[in-house]
Amino acid sequence: MRKQREDYTVMALKALKRAARKTLERACQNNLRVPIWRNGKIEYISKEINTEQGAEADRQPAAP
Repeated sequence: MRKQREDYTVMALKALKRAARKTLERACQNNLRVPIWRNGKIEYISKEINTEQGAEADRQPAAP
């Protein structure tokens, strides 16, 4: 049972990363800045961001 919960946790984390990446890509396409929480305050990032940081990790299957 514990293994199944870990698999769902990994799947959920990957889904969140994909959603965040899509949001950043759309913001870049529309020339919008994205608010993020950094160093205890809200900062805005622009289209110079790298949306491919976690892409490779999302393509790998969950650990057996």
